[in-house]
Amino acid sequence: MRKHIYALIVALILTLTGCAEKKRDTDTPIVPLITETVMAVNLDVTEGLVYDETDNTWSTDDEELQKFVDIMKNECAESKDEKGVRILAADDKIIFIAGLNSLDIDGNKVSAYTTYDIASLSKMFTATCIFQLCEQGKLSLDDTIDKFFPEFDRGKDITIYDLLHMQAGLNREFFPENVMLNEDGSDNIEIARKYYTDGYTDEELLNGLFSSELICEPGTESNYSNAGYTLLAMIIEKITGIGYDEYVKNNIFNVCGMAHSSSMKTGDLTSVAELPEEDEYIEFIELMGSSGMDSPRTARGAGGIHSCAADMVAFDRALIGGKLINEDSLAKMFDLQLDPDNPVASMYDNKYDYGCGWELHPTRPTSIEAYWHGGDEIYYKSGNMYCKSEKYGNIYLIQLYSSRKEQTFDNMMHCDNSIIEALKK
Repeated sequence: MRKHIYALIVALILTLTGCAEKKRDTDTPIVPLITETVMAVNLDVTEGLVYDETDNTWSTDDEELQKFVDIMKNECAESKDEKGVRILAADDKIIFIAGLNSLDIDGNKVSAYTTYDIASLSKMFTATCIFQLCEQGKLSLDDTIDKFFPEFDRGKDITIYDLLHMQAGLNREFFPENVMLNEDGSDNIEIARKYYTDGYTDEELLNGLFSSELICEPGTESNYSNAGYTLLAMIIEKITGIGYDEYVKNNIFNVCGMAHSSSMKTGDLTSVAELPEEDEYIEFIELMGSSGMDSPRTARGAGGIHSCAADMVAFDRALIGGKLINEDSLAKMFDLQLDPDNPVASMYDNKYDYGCGWELHPTRPTSIEAYWHGGDEIYYKSGNMYCKSEKYGNIYLIQLYSSRKEQTFDNMMHCDNSIIEALKK
């Protein structure tokens, strides 16, 4: 058995990370916080597309977009071992959809409406919620978190901005690594299992986090923290008086028409997860039980959203189109804090490397704006890419996988990069 399975467990839940319409007035409330809103209705995303039964793909017949169709066809042919869904879209049309090499729980070929665990893609939803509350005057990015957690001594030094940008100096999880170890240094599987199956109360989780030393002084460097985004979810609950899942449903899912999406639920996925190949993941599953991780409450805000490719396109379009937050908030969301040692950092004024649920794409393109976040869970991998293009407008590429193979991340990045390179030309 490999040592320190805790490090593996942590890595598993981390990031590797409607049509556009007239922007709303910034003084207009988004939707009621307590009463459930009427679900927006989105048309079938496959409407008007050409279906190819041989490879389970749907393509636009727009001649100007055929180079993208050809790219995606080729990428899918090169990903014969991957299982999942890919969708490429612009603001006003769907360009390509692929259901890759798998069936859903009903035995049908996977489609744009098959649901997956999107893992850390959930963070972009949490960041959106925070900006909504800021626009309503219920919150400020400059608020320190002792306002919400007075029992946390260092809370007076940490702002909402710090949490959003991974600059709070918090551990990755609520408990530091040594808590997950026995006195002899071996892994304490019982504590790990309890942690990742919602076995601890919020109070116990907060006690674990607030009693730990900070990794660094707040605002001085970036350190990826799932616990930080769960704190944001808890703050949303404190401000609104409703659960994080209900807030997201009312103020994002319903607004965007994301009828196939959920937060903090179990048992509603329609994709069939494939067992991972790597020995360490198999070992982890055996230790944790066949259900793997089941922590919708512990992970809320940082993960735990289930969605499908069609719904994710609706979210991207609504977010970038100003339906969820205004232009000022959107600019702050994508004001990435890049490392000055990064070769493309000169494109930006700031110094760290994480925005608000978004990062510069890992391929670090220099002549086109491309943003991304990834999700990584025991059975699932995901990626959401947004690019700005003068010729084609906003382009979105969502990839959701129900398998994790050694080459899955590389295949995902290759597909992303192929689209980025095509947009440059």
